[in-house]
Amino acid sequence: MTRTDKKSFLWKGLLLGAVFGVAGAVALTSETMPVKIKSERIDPTIEEMIKQARGLQKVGRWEAAADILTQLANDGHPVALFHLGRAYKNGWGVNTDLEQSRLIFMEAVRYSFAYRGETAYELGRLFQRSSGEKCAEIALQWFMKALDWDYPKAHVQLAKHHERGIGTERDLTAAFYHYEQAAIAGYPSSTINYARILLTGRYGVTPDPERARFWAERAIAGLEQKARDGSASSAKTLGRIYRDGEFMAMDRSRAREWFLRSANLGDAGAMHDLAQMLISASLDEKSAEEALKWLRLAATAEHGGALTALARLHLKQSFDLEPENAVELLERGVAVGHPGAMEELGRLFARGKYVPQDRTKALELARKGTDRGHQGSASLLQDLLQEDEANLTVIEKSTSQKSAKKEG
Repeated sequence: MTRTDKKSFLWKGLLLGAVFGVAGAVALTSETMPVKIKSERIDPTIEEMIKQARGLQKVGRWEAAADILTQLANDGHPVALFHLGRAYKNGWGVNTDLEQSRLIFMEAVRYSFAYRGETAYELGRLFQRSSGEKCAEIALQWFMKALDWDYPKAHVQLAKHHERGIGTERDLTAAFYHYEQAAIAGYPSSTINYARILLTGRYGVTPDPERARFWAERAIAGLEQKARDGSASSAKTLGRIYRDGEFMAMDRSRAREWFLRSANLGDAGAMHDLAQMLISASLDEKSAEEALKWLRLAATAEHGGALTALARLHLKQSFDLEPENAVELLERGVAVGHPGAMEELGRLFARGKYVPQDRTKALELARKGTDRGHQGSASLLQDLLQEDEANLTVIEKSTSQKSAKKEG
């Protein structure tokens, strides 16, 4: 995939600004629903141009496709807006820009068109990756709208939100409903998560191995079929199952094969997992180079886990990496909402290492990570609060002693 320099696409940003001005105003508030529904124009010429752009994407001519989509998006065509939003999200012919992607999707979703439900789903995913105070709640709203607009994949994310209490109270009854609906709709990656809960008895659920196997067998069969058909996500999930030995014997060789297939299809999560698996093994120089290659590719795609993992390697000075370069990686990790990055950057601010010491920022990052259920962030927050309490006690004792001396 070829990426161009941002400067060469500056004219696109200027043109898009006029189209997305209203969408931007909506995106920056908690009000996420479209103000006014627009109708899609039916134009054979436009449809042919979109088909041409999609064909160019399939053969890897990403920039040429982005040019066509930008031209049509500036004219307000929703299907072009949808595909251009995905281009900015994934870096297809343009530099990856999640904020621009979100603004484009916000404009597209104002139209009643075939991809409206999927556009709402994409917005939910982008808000999931954002670190704002209400982003989890907003993401949940978009997934609910996606379901209203007949996009059943929203069941996958709704199950996760209700299972983990993200943006809402934990509700296992609702989570199980969405997991089973996702399974019926043909999303085996979600089904395998459901099987894990049933097998392990997570959240106090009574373990049900027989029911867990029932769903796992169907999920794995579905994953293998989808992976052979070119699904990067399914191949990644299979890699994780073989790596962890879930519902079958552990097989790291097969795990690597599935991760590699997924990574070659462009899945940043698989790139991250493949790199981590290579790093956890005894590395020779060639394997180390391969691991860093995949980790850097995933980080370029703004994968939060990859950004954090690469930053940690820099901090440890592994493979002769410079520790100072960790800060920029962690800042990007925080920007996409990764709690591990929040913890690591918070620790740097707390110690004043590679950044000016700033306990206020450290506490803010620790709280954000804790709010996302991250144990490392919770541990950091507890340590910081205990230190503050201890310092306050010392100050109070000193003040008390001075006061007593004055009175005496």
